[in-house]
Amino acid sequence: MAADWPKQTHFLSTPYYFYNHQVIPTQTKVPVLDQHDPFTPQHDAMISVLLRELKEMSRRLAETNVVVENVKNELAQVKKMVKDKVGAEGSKSNDNWQDETEIKSQAELLAPASENFTTDSDDKATLSARFCNCLQLMSVSNAIEQGLAVEKSRINALTAQFAASTAPKTIGRIPDSCADLKLLGNHRSGIYSVMGVKQVESVYCDFTKPNNNPSFEKMIGIVDTKTRRVYFHAQREANYQAENTVIPFDVLRTNEGDAMTLSGIFTAPTPGTYFFACSGISFEDDTARVDMEMKSATAPAWTKVGRGFGSDQNYETFSLQSTLKLKEGDKIRLFLVNGKIFDYEFHYTNFVGLLLDEELQ
Repeated sequence: MAADWPKQTHFLSTPYYFYNHQVIPTQTKVPVLDQHDPFTPQHDAMISVLLRELKEMSRRLAETNVVVENVKNELAQVKKMVKDKVGAEGSKSNDNWQDETEIKSQAELLAPASENFTTDSDDKATLSARFCNCLQLMSVSNAIEQGLAVEKSRINALTAQFAASTAPKTIGRIPDSCADLKLLGNHRSGIYSVMGVKQVESVYCDFTKPNNNPSFEKMIGIVDTKTRRVYFHAQREANYQAENTVIPFDVLRTNEGDAMTLSGIFTAPTPGTYFFACSGISFEDDTARVDMEMKSATAPAWTKVGRGFGSDQNYETFSLQSTLKLKEGDKIRLFLVNGKIFDYEFHYTNFVGLLLDEELQ
């Protein structure tokens, strides 16, 4: 059986332990993330290191578990051999040995009491050597178990830190700066969208710099963001000559957002900047004066924005364009002050409008 005994290096060759089995290896200090500001520029590299260490420790724990099982098997074999030897010589053995400490006591009694055994000197020497080796293995096993406990504690700490650093976070509002994005866990420098005063802004965040550094956040531009699309195209297909009235329309080519009506009234569905344009022609023998008017949602009266004029010679064209800031509920219309508007199936009279920029709430 002595020839089958594994070498000591089999139990001491793992990368965790030294040859001196009585010394517990010094453990590498675990890097700790700053709990007050966990989102440092090195945070991503730290997470990568922690993940690699977790994989490496899992592999080493698996190897160590194999070593521990081998130690347990060897101890069981030694215990069985001692019981068999003592039983063969008619000596009383303690069948209820519970641990390796009692094995040591039996080994000390066996060495001087050679007259009580009928085995030869070689068997006694072999048995004594096996007991000594067993005690050494017991010490190694204790060191392994303590090392395992330390490594498991370290893994639990790293796992808790990783879970805390990757957990969902909120600041209770839409982020409006790079500092807000940093609080939410963003740590990769790049271009981000944040909420401006009334529009979404595009900014460059350099997370390698502190928050108070002028280069930490750089404005790039405005993001064209709208909660809805608003545009229309209205046309007439017949003459119109009712002076001092709102010009109605016969056809709505497009009416995205349903803000325009055939009655000729446009109502702003959302605050923002709008563009409007109208055109048409007057009669051959009459002028056409057309006003664009606006009415605030909080005011009772209509106000003139501008006027288009077509003379009474050879069907003159009138046109008018305007870019206006409107609030939700503000209205726009075309108003025939006097004269006549010429039109039929060719649709000379056109009125268009669209939302350029929305003021987000």
